[in-house]
Amino acid sequence: MRENSTLQSFMKKHKKTILKALPFLFLMALPLFALGQVTVPNPIGYDTFGELMHAIVSFIRNVALMIAPILFIIAGLMYYFAGGNPDKAKTATNIILYTLIGLVIILIANGITAVITDIMGVEGP
Repeated sequence: MRENSTLQSFMKKHKKTILKALPFLFLMALPLFALGQVTVPNPIGYDTFGELMHAIVSFIRNVALMIAPILFIIAGLMYYFAGGNPDKAKTATNIILYTLIGLVIILIANGITAVITDIMGVEGP
């Protein structure tokens, strides 16, 4: 307990001095960063924007390809159990239609990203 109170009293006493010294210490360390002496690891693991874009599109495509069959089954069951109710049948038809549209967009997404990266002049994966 005594060590903690000693540290707190030191911080209170020298707070202004410490705050003034922080920018100076940062400026002293800046050449180390500029010369590459201190390296920061790449947290995402992709070296180019094209690789990152490809990884995102691949992830979304894989998730969509897992969800689409589930949506088709749900829509089929909704259509089967509609019992002649045109509103429920229309809802099931809309689910099938929108799932198909989404699948088409997902399947051509690689082409879309290739066009975007070509327009932007970014190197792909």
